[in-house]
Amino acid sequence: MTSPIQSYLERVMRWSGLTKREKAEWIEEMSSHLNDEIQSLMKSGHDENDATKMALEKFGQPTVIRRKIAKETFGLSIPMIYGLSSLFLIWFFIDLFIVHSQFPGGWYKRYPDFSGYASSIVSAIPNSPSLMLALCVSVLMLFKTRCLKDRASILLTLSILGVIWVLMRLPQSFNVNELLFGFRDLTIREPWVSVITAVFIVWGLLLYLWTRNSWIGVIPTLISIVTGLWQPFMYGGFHWLTLLQLTLLIAVRCLPIVALIAIFRAINKWNYRRSVSTS
Repeated sequence: MTSPIQSYLERVMRWSGLTKREKAEWIEEMSSHLNDEIQSLMKSGHDENDATKMALEKFGQPTVIRRKIAKETFGLSIPMIYGLSSLFLIWFFIDLFIVHSQFPGGWYKRYPDFSGYASSIVSAIPNSPSLMLALCVSVLMLFKTRCLKDRASILLTLSILGVIWVLMRLPQSFNVNELLFGFRDLTIREPWVSVITAVFIVWGLLLYLWTRNSWIGVIPTLISIVTGLWQPFMYGGFHWLTLLQLTLLIAVRCLPIVALIAIFRAINKWNYRRSVSTS
């Protein structure tokens, strides 16, 4: 039969987002505090059942404890993380609808009587599906953070991608590509696959060396993959050929993640061997 303390701690750890090891450590720590409180109450004259009930009530509601643990671990509570990621995902679909509406034959073109009212709404919403997906993934990646350094790495990655996002739009309005790169026909939209892949690998490696968190190290590449998923369907329509092309594209773009994980493991093995040899 499950004891009241065990049942209580299982409720605390339910949907906590922690690893099995972390859950075991929290359960051990909280069990110790609860048992000490129960022993103290029993010395005061309470029987074991009453002491257990009083200790659990004093410890707090499981949802409140879970929220505190999550905020300490991830920086935000679990409802906040899911809420923000859902908001950005909904915003992504809104932006997707807005972008599609501006295509020839879209609803924005088919209903000219409605276009006057809709144009004010469309112009008021910053439409960038890629940016919303990047924000959604970044918020969800908070579940893989364990310290302020991890969260700072996510913010730094988002900031750099945000600058790139702005620069990608500057040539459309101000034609600054010649100023930036020295060539009239060269913008950062050019598909330099090998260069971009190398940049993401180095970027991820630097983040890993700073945080020692492999999930943080793959964030730049992961965001790059996710933010490119919607474009083949948007411009090519939904059919099996597009789906096959998208699958191949994801497989190819996942190669940097595989390379990064291999590098991370090699670094860990090297550090382990060095620590063993020096001890």
